[in-house]
Amino acid sequence: MEFQLSTDMLFSDTPVPDVFIYDIMPSLPSDCVKVYIYGLYLCKYNKNISLDDFARNLGLSKDALNAALVLLENEELIIRTPSGITFTNIKDKLLSRLFRKKEESTPEEALSNTQHNQRRHQCIQSMNQMFFQGSMPTSWYTFIDSLFSQYNFDEDVMISLFQYCYNRNALNRKYISQVAASWAKRNITTHIELEKFMEVFQKTKDLSYQIAKVLRLHRSLTVYEEEFVDIWANQYGYGMDVIELALQKTSGKSNLNFRYIHRILTDWYNEGLKTKEAVIAYLSKKETTPKSEAAAAKIPQKNNFRQREYSEDFYEKLKNSTFK
Repeated sequence: MEFQLSTDMLFSDTPVPDVFIYDIMPSLPSDCVKVYIYGLYLCKYNKNISLDDFARNLGLSKDALNAALVLLENEELIIRTPSGITFTNIKDKLLSRLFRKKEESTPEEALSNTQHNQRRHQCIQSMNQMFFQGSMPTSWYTFIDSLFSQYNFDEDVMISLFQYCYNRNALNRKYISQVAASWAKRNITTHIELEKFMEVFQKTKDLSYQIAKVLRLHRSLTVYEEEFVDIWANQYGYGMDVIELALQKTSGKSNLNFRYIHRILTDWYNEGLKTKEAVIAYLSKKETTPKSEAAAAKIPQKNNFRQREYSEDFYEKLKNSTFK
């Protein structure tokens, strides 16, 4: 005896896990999302379909389909085999990541861990309310826990990390991981270290904005260009007054080259020039010593010898002399 429910495709549904919609989909390209959802639909009906038909039904080229499948496989959403494609159960994967093996510890360690975990728990709950309105996906708890373990951030630094990404409309795990790695390279673990970094960072950003404005770039500086600005500001100690003198040297040049500007400022720094006044005096001194004079001091002049003077008696004797 078979029990069946008569359904029409018009009224049927294809379930998509909420964890995919909230946690994974924002960072996926649109083609990957189309392929994933259509693949779930095919799984529901146990349909057999060729890759050519798969691509044609979605309006994709076969190369675009293969690229999407590679990305989905890298995200561990599917497993490709010679016989077909298996869609992984992302709920089971999430549950396995959340599982933690319970280990024994001394009473002192247990007390320390309890206090530590209480602070971390309060931090994560605050982040849940601040950035997710109390509905943070379960997978984000694991993600935040891994950031704590990997980079040894204080709770204040972790909240600042999320606030930084939130203010830039980039509250996704990929961008947060990149920023966290960048902060870790600068040995930022406490709020004091973070404040020092932010002071330097803001100084570089302000200078970059002023430089772009002076040069009329109508765009923000690239990361490559900002690396030069960071050296000028924080290693050389130059402000916009000195940097602008170097920028004036680029006037009339068709191709703007930050490496050329960097060479100018590096020369000034190596000369021990710290202020605008010192640079101006240095440039004025160079201008008042023409190259022609410097060359003349090194190259002997032609016909520049003194004539010897002779008396009339000398010439008379020379005339009457007999050479044998």
